[in-house]
Amino acid sequence: MLRGMIFLDHLNFDISIQNYYRSENEFSPKLDYNVLFKNITMKIENVDFLKAFIFAPRPDDFLMRDERLCKHYKWISGLKNTRYIDVVESSYYARPTDPTIEMDITNRSTYYKVEKGTDINLAIHILSKAHYNSFDIAYIVSGDTDYIPIFKQLKNIGKIAVLVTVQGQNFGKIIPEIDDFIVLDRAFFNTCRRD
Repeated sequence: MLRGMIFLDHLNFDISIQNYYRSENEFSPKLDYNVLFKNITMKIENVDFLKAFIFAPRPDDFLMRDERLCKHYKWISGLKNTRYIDVVESSYYARPTDPTIEMDITNRSTYYKVEKGTDINLAIHILSKAHYNSFDIAYIVSGDTDYIPIFKQLKNIGKIAVLVTVQGQNFGKIIPEIDDFIVLDRAFFNTCRRD
């Protein structure tokens, strides 16, 4: 059996799911990540799920005033207590759109969000675990082309690199650099719903 680890860029994944369901005129479902990770691993035969790493940004004090974002962050933080899942935090900052106007959490036109650290955290974790031979197959859950060098390096050292995307994500530039890919859709997400 191959040993599989999952590396999930949470912001990319969450936005992709929301966009997918929005295109279907529906709300995105709440997912059970324990089931999600096991079901992703099972998409390729003879793979044992070892562990998953969720790379998620921690909102700054200003962004924590956004009730929805604060609630979402608390849910992600709660996953730190889940077996076989590690949450690796990066940073999420609010920046003013106009330095002469005070940012207002209720007025999105007064600020924008900047995420820092997810890409480098994900790269360090994947490559260090590959170096120590912690897995045979890496499932990278993100359609971000910034990860192409990671896919190349994984293949270069003999690891199996699998891209996991959400239906509707464009990943054509990544295909030459991976061993396989999995596209998640409504039928798949229905098997992972949190009730």
